Amino acid sequence: MAYQDLREWMKFLDEQGDLKRIQAEVDWDEEIGAITREISSRYGPALLFENIKDHRHTTCSRLFTNGTGSKKRVCWILGLPEETHYRDIVVAFKDRFSHPVPPKKVDWGPVKENIIKGKDIDLYQFPVPKWNPLDGGRYIMTSASVVTMDPETGIVNAGTYRGMISTKNTIGVLLATTQGWGKHFVKYRREGRVMPVAVVLGSDPTLFIVASSPVSYPEYEMAGSLRQAPVELVKCETNDLWVPAGAEIVLEGWVSPDPKTFEMEGPFSEYPGYYGGKRTPKHTVRVECISHRNNPIFTGCLTGSSPGRTNEVTSWSPASFSAVAWHQLELSAVPNVLGVWRGMWPEVLRVQIRKAYRGHAQQVANALWGASIGNYAAKHLIVVDEDIDIFDGEAIEWALAYRVNAAMGDISFFPGTPGSMLDPSVPIEERNSVKYGHGKWTRVLIDATINWELEPQEQYGGERYPPVGTAISPKMEETLKRRWKEYGF
Repeated sequence: MAYQDLREWMKFLDEQGDLKRIQAEVDWDEEIGAITREISSRYGPALLFENIKDHRHTTCSRLFTNGTGSKKRVCWILGLPEETHYRDIVVAFKDRFSHPVPPKKVDWGPVKENIIKGKDIDLYQFPVPKWNPLDGGRYIMTSASVVTMDPETGIVNAGTYRGMISTKNTIGVLLATTQGWGKHFVKYRREGRVMPVAVVLGSDPTLFIVASSPVSYPEYEMAGSLRQAPVELVKCETNDLWVPAGAEIVLEGWVSPDPKTFEMEGPFSEYPGYYGGKRTPKHTVRVECISHRNNPIFTGCLTGSSPGRTNEVTSWSPASFSAVAWHQLELSAVPNVLGVWRGMWPEVLRVQIRKAYRGHAQQVANALWGASIGNYAAKHLIVVDEDIDIFDGEAIEWALAYRVNAAMGDISFFPGTPGSMLDPSVPIEERNSVKYGHGKWTRVLIDATINWELEPQEQYGGERYPPVGTAISPKMEETLKRRWKEYGF
């Protein structure tokens, strides 16, 4: 089902009794973040803060968050039954990610109701929270979609990247050259030019989902595919980028490669559940124009997750990442992939295959580690046979215990690869994104499939492994079924 914009999505949630309006005064300094953390960790309702300290009379006075923070809401976005299992949600994402829907350009949209330029620009007019206690400042870019264009091909990217308010018209950002806008930035930097950007704040939920997932096609096309209707776009005021016509707020500006323009940024509570990126000079978005709807609604979200503490992204990112990984394996012609599951954190990825030859698991690893999704995912890759349910932790543990023999090459290491600059297990000097463009990983493949170098055994009926000793014979299954009530059960 297509929700045209954020307001239509909020209206639907309100009708379902799944939107909580908070009218008590709350402080943007930690209090909004603390409330959101408690509610999101319980997979509670979407939240609309309507009375924020210091923002009763500013340009923007309302903040919306946790809009995608439950499996039920993810199913509503995709038009699936509420009880759909994540196994089938992954398949739905994968199928739609395979069928792009081009956007539609229009002459005007509600985001053009107000245009602000020059000295009137003031980012502090928006109720941007300090989300977490040790954050370096007020993070305006948490669920934003940052739009850039490849200067050579004209292909547009929309990604979710963090950004902290530095001054009334500048935002310090964490820019990795392995990400979508980072690849564009490298080309602008080579030409000695600044890179135009547009920061979209508040759109229908599909754009947030795809902008936060490493999809294989342009994000506007992927959002159209998820919503099964084209995204309507309008042209920016100060550059050639196009943004959603129904967006709440759009910040137009540019990023310079000149270190003299860098401003202090960090740290921030990042997706691994730890604070990431120490306070250092980083690339900066200099805002030249703000367009917004009448009475705009600011949007943002928490990012970090740890055991028992989640955020709204964890309701759908495991499924969307898994779908992208599965699609990548198909594009790489890896056969017999039966399922992919990421779980809470992208560093651990599980893949289920119907093994067809020796080295099949290694082919899976090569395809994923060589793709762009590997920049943040599959540091530890576990590949299992078709009889192991990748959604069952007990089954995975069984496979790790009894199908992995390191002495036979079931564990492989691949050092010196690009990896997350936010992984605290990596020495901090190796995570300098300004110096190196990204982080550094040694990746691990755990081939938990039955090793085909084991000889078939006559005592195992010609199989490599003994029969499963916990199975009940078909005859006894029938007997138990027939006599179960006789036993008193």
